[in-house]
Amino acid sequence: MISDALMQKLSVMGLCDDSRRVKPGDLFFSMPADGYEMFAQNAVASGAVAVVGETPAPEGLASKWIQVADVKAARLEAAQTFYKDPFAKLACHAVTGTNGKTTSAFLMNAMLESAGHKTALLGTIKNKIGDSSVQATLTTPGLLDLFAFAAKAVAAGCSDLVMEASSHSLHQGRVAGIRFRSALFSNLTQDHLDYHKTMENYFEAKKLLFTKYLAENGVAVINIDDAYGDKLYESLTCKKVAVSRKGKAKASVKTEGEVKNTEFGLEFTLPMISAEKFETPLCGDFNVDNVLLVLSWAHAIGIPELSMRAALASVRVPGRFEKVWNKGGKHVVVDYAHTPDALERVLQTARKLCRGNLDVVFGCGGDRDRTKRPIMGHIAETLADKAWLTSDNPRTEKPGDIIADVRAGMTTKKFEVVEDRAEAIAKACAELQEGDWLVIAGKGHEDYQIVGKTKHHFDDREEAVKAMEKC
Repeated sequence: MISDALMQKLSVMGLCDDSRRVKPGDLFFSMPADGYEMFAQNAVASGAVAVVGETPAPEGLASKWIQVADVKAARLEAAQTFYKDPFAKLACHAVTGTNGKTTSAFLMNAMLESAGHKTALLGTIKNKIGDSSVQATLTTPGLLDLFAFAAKAVAAGCSDLVMEASSHSLHQGRVAGIRFRSALFSNLTQDHLDYHKTMENYFEAKKLLFTKYLAENGVAVINIDDAYGDKLYESLTCKKVAVSRKGKAKASVKTEGEVKNTEFGLEFTLPMISAEKFETPLCGDFNVDNVLLVLSWAHAIGIPELSMRAALASVRVPGRFEKVWNKGGKHVVVDYAHTPDALERVLQTARKLCRGNLDVVFGCGGDRDRTKRPIMGHIAETLADKAWLTSDNPRTEKPGDIIADVRAGMTTKKFEVVEDRAEAIAKACAELQEGDWLVIAGKGHEDYQIVGKTKHHFDDREEAVKAMEKC
């Protein structure tokens, strides 16, 4: 369709599928959508050398138009040619699931680096090539951005790429052209139903990583303690590793004895890998699952035990049960928990560590799945002594309307509504007494708040430290 010879003839300097980002010399791919003629016109006006589309050329664009039967297939072919098929030169590893993707990806990257690999990382918090990193904008970038990133990683001498694979990216085919050497499944709980509509659709999107994008000789590592993970494991015929902390008989990797879980970290034994205990400063019951999953993966792909231990000892994950204040017997934790399951697990962990009252500050994102809001309200009032209901990223919704949805799931008066997030954090911090814990949930590593369609600087960690220093 779009050959190397054609791109050379057109003097193509880049590939683009977003008319707002076209630069002079780009080949623009016009996706079937309402208003595609306008997008194509805008692309040409911005300097596109040609437009690839499935329809006959719109008026005035005949000399710039390349008609194809399947524009997505043409885009993939062009990307593989233009970027010299970078994914064939990288060992690609992906993790998917509702919760735990970021922590797992950080751990995977750290273990590969400890084993001497030069790595690239794509995820929710940051994108990294070697020692150079930039803030991420999407959990999984678009197809052309992925190819461009992979080409830079190859040029920088990277041997491995670790990435978080979101359900949206899998469903939309953004990872087309990648054959993953390994794929991990953490869990599946309610989220993104505004997009997927049903949990079954959500599961089927996640499943694509293993049925469509995993290489023939690739390995799947799956948490079978999760019901959807167990279902996925049973459905696969590829090389697969079942992971369980509950001692399930069919699991090839499982913990033995008690898991020690304190505010200082975790300790547990995995006889399949070593008779010696594994230790990490990561704490929280939910992190047991993340660490177990990644250790199982590392063992499956042959990472040395010493490298596993070094990574576990050194890894830090911003905004994931991140302790931002621990003085005078007062504890403040910031966590990205923005789903019912994540909020429940974070509060359960904090409750086990707490010797006084446990409070939580949280809200729900606007223009997203509304059905989880009352569920999260119920979880907060059940597990916390007091909930401070506030705004998250309200986007185009009114914060009061979102909070009303959250309150619909609450039957007690164990909450206070403070729409302004900074004020809510300040008030919650001011009430802390010795032995108390405060969990600030929902935004984690994010250093912004989206109000309307505008991003404003806002960092839960900064606000918490500022508030605590005044207490």
